[in-house]
Amino acid sequence: MTVAQLDSLITLLTSRPAPETPDVGQSRARYEKLAVVLGGAPDAKCEKVDAGGVPAEWVAAPGVDAERAVLYLHGGGYAIGSINTHRRMAYDISSACSARVLLIDYRLAPEHPFPTPTDDSLAAFRYIRDNAGQFGADPTRLAVGGDSAGGNISAVVCQACQQAGEPMPAFQMLIYPATDARRLTESRRLFAEGYFLTQELMDWFWKAYAPAGADLTDLRLSPLLAKDVRGLPPAFVLTAGYDPLRDEGRAYADRLIDADVKTTYVNYPGTIHGFFSLTRFLQQGLKANDEAAAVLAAHFGT
Repeated sequence: MTVAQLDSLITLLTSRPAPETPDVGQSRARYEKLAVVLGGAPDAKCEKVDAGGVPAEWVAAPGVDAERAVLYLHGGGYAIGSINTHRRMAYDISSACSARVLLIDYRLAPEHPFPTPTDDSLAAFRYIRDNAGQFGADPTRLAVGGDSAGGNISAVVCQACQQAGEPMPAFQMLIYPATDARRLTESRRLFAEGYFLTQELMDWFWKAYAPAGADLTDLRLSPLLAKDVRGLPPAFVLTAGYDPLRDEGRAYADRLIDADVKTTYVNYPGTIHGFFSLTRFLQQGLKANDEAAAVLAAHFGT
């Protein structure tokens, strides 16, 4: 993608209501429409299910292995996003790794602030894991993944299961995850303006999700701060070159690697936060989808 094309795409993405707009419903509706424009609607087999009280939908490309499953947690700053905004991505992942993908509609902030989105996601994972036979899935081949806020929650689900002594996900797919709520990293400083995910927008998301007084060292907000990450599931961690979250994603990958967790880390230079979803406009988005799915497929085995 040329600089001019990137500038045009950023202009399209940033033509949205200002972050201070009190009507989050307007922002959610716009994201729903934008997701279809930028990602496209898939011709997928979809099945609505109840994941232990959390609305969910299985998305499956033709001919996938039904026993392989990925619980995918959508991004959107914990305040926007839904099954609808990520159905295309789920289909692409399903097709590339021959697995069914389960999307869930965890409850959103500010109506349901921290830790509700994390609690819903953990409850959904436990329900699918413990009732895998009901869904035709193999609990030992149940992975978890997500982008941005969903990447954060995916890491948290793995840590929470480990801390509770429960069976963990088989794999974690972390797409530009938020991993440290405390500090201003160099990438947050460098890309605070002009690269789609601005500091102003992040502040709005955090204010909605973790109101004043929240303990930012809580591992459900900052999984990077875990004292020990040994024994966590194998991971794929992806970051974008012009993303404010780049450095904390890399830092989490480094911690996993240093702890001998089998980890594939990939950075896509010249891309912005959200590019993983922009498969109709960015070749890098398609390539990243394929690369993430290929690592997961290799872990599942042929």
